Amino acid sequence: MDQATIAKIFDPFFSTKLTGRGLGLSAVQGIVHGHKGGIKVYSEPGKGSTFKILFPSIEDTSALISLDHKTDVLWKGSGTILLVDDEETIRTLGVRLLEKLGFDVLLASDGREALGIFNKQKKEIDCVLLDLTMPRMDGEETFRELRLIDPGIPIIMSSGYNEQDVGYRFLGKGLSGFIQKPYSIVKLSTKLEEILENKKDLA
Repeated sequence: MDQATIAKIFDPFFSTKLTGRGLGLSAVQGIVHGHKGGIKVYSEPGKGSTFKILFPSIEDTSALISLDHKTDVLWKGSGTILLVDDEETIRTLGVRLLEKLGFDVLLASDGREALGIFNKQKKEIDCVLLDLTMPRMDGEETFRELRLIDPGIPIIMSSGYNEQDVGYRFLGKGLSGFIQKPYSIVKLSTKLEEILENKKDLA
């Protein structure tokens, strides 16, 4: 890549193609920065590119591990959450975390599948945790369709992009909240408490 391209590769949705959403490097950068890391890029036209991911060293990880396992001190809820994500690893992790927090979980791998499940089981579903970037039907389109079916259902958007990058796309559209991936059980508990307890207060 030339220097002009390198300067833009971490911009949200930047692409050198006429169509497409780019390489997703903004999401990667957001995740790395979320772990207090950095990315270095070396590239020359015709020679290739090298990306170096740098993270701070941690001498004692016991505090981090214990924090994620002390689920007894976290807020816990009840009910059913529809988790929508095209990445199997995220779905697997999400089920584990949500079940630890007291929820039943319904899974969908894309927006179309999510709408099918929601139409059949909407009376059981208390909240939707929705990935932004998916094939077939992305999070933004799925969000619009869910709002048409049930304007009051709490919807939390999840993405590797940061909240500022995502938020402007949903201004005034009734998005309940945002959580950046990869999310921990602590962040998930905090966000669900914020959204679902507020829903109870308004009921």
